[in-house]
Amino acid sequence: MTSRLLSWLCLAFLTVVLAAILLPAIYAMAFAPRVAPTHLFYSAVKQDFVYREHRGNHDFTYATASGEHFDRKAFEMSLPFIYYKNMELWGLLPIEIDGQSFDMQAIRDARQVFELKAREVADRHPSVPVHALLDSDPGKAGLSFPEDVFRMKPDRMEFLDVDENRVDPALTDRFTEALAAERFAFPARLVAGKQTILKPFDEGVFLVDAEGAVFHVKRVGDDPVIVRTPIPTDLGIRSIKVQENRQRIYLGLVLTVDNRLFLLQSDGYGLVELPSSGYDADRMDYKLLLNPVHPTAVFGDGGTVTAVALNEDLLPIAAYSRAVPGTTGMIHARISKLLFPVTLSLGTGNSGYLGWTVSGPAPLAFLGNLLAVGVVLLFGRRRRIAPQQMIPQLALAAIAGLYGVLAIALLPGPGPATGATGG
Repeated sequence: MTSRLLSWLCLAFLTVVLAAILLPAIYAMAFAPRVAPTHLFYSAVKQDFVYREHRGNHDFTYATASGEHFDRKAFEMSLPFIYYKNMELWGLLPIEIDGQSFDMQAIRDARQVFELKAREVADRHPSVPVHALLDSDPGKAGLSFPEDVFRMKPDRMEFLDVDENRVDPALTDRFTEALAAERFAFPARLVAGKQTILKPFDEGVFLVDAEGAVFHVKRVGDDPVIVRTPIPTDLGIRSIKVQENRQRIYLGLVLTVDNRLFLLQSDGYGLVELPSSGYDADRMDYKLLLNPVHPTAVFGDGGTVTAVALNEDLLPIAAYSRAVPGTTGMIHARISKLLFPVTLSLGTGNSGYLGWTVSGPAPLAFLGNLLAVGVVLLFGRRRRIAPQQMIPQLALAAIAGLYGVLAIALLPGPGPATGATGG
């Protein structure tokens, strides 16, 4: 292999990579319609699952699982616990369902939403291993951040004074000793808390120790308040999402390594298992709608969405799954698969980590690559270049398709015999 051929191959490779990033993105911006996710709920009014489906270009479908179609207003009227503000505006509240009457205040008091997104799972997003432990009883209206943070070391809960950037030995000893008194086994596997003052009150943090035991740690002034919860050590906790809310019934969601999901009760740290058949925490978002009647769990990814209607004890009573209409069958998507053998995109996907995603090739890409080879042959014929003199270019077109043709057009040829093929 000559040095000129090697240089040409390197430049061609870089051109192909850049083209695989830019061309599909430009094509999508120009031709791909925006498709909103399917919204699927259980309607206590219709006693059926209802959905809003979007097929691009403002083409929305509102329907029930049983096949009834209606307009947007009727869709919102079928979900009074979600669109209660519109119901109030339309003069349709209070509404009676299952013999109970609900006005706006009753709906607000009973309604809660808990959500765990795939990117929020503890081991799926970047995290700085320092945490703020707010004063849970500040003696004033509103919460405020402390002047220190803590981190879990292999043998202690270590506090750092953020003003002087040094360890606070007094706080460190106080909390470490309090944890030891409750039989905390270092090192900690997990630290979970809601690190914000934009919440009605503070419930501190939850720590999972080396043996799987769960500890509830709060701070009152500079004093630790620690509870070793009765949560089983063999549950296999993967993530805890703390979510303080004014109802004070539940503390948040607990996810296990086998994709089971639980509501964590405020009273006694009991666990209420939620429906999770078919749920995959690594690629699906999970939302629990605690409505006054028929709470609903909804989870899914870009391909399928599932809703499970629950009774007042949060036990499943009905379930419905529906494929999410995407753009894969549209003409622009088929042309894209023909033109672009692979696509490279930079994003976070279902995690908080920025990374490259490679998509393809689709079966149509092989036809596109054949067309690319034909274009290169035609290009060489018009310049009176024999095919045997264009082996590197033909191989590039066969592998990289349109990207290869672009590289051939932009770069000088790899050798004297094929230099005429350059741009």
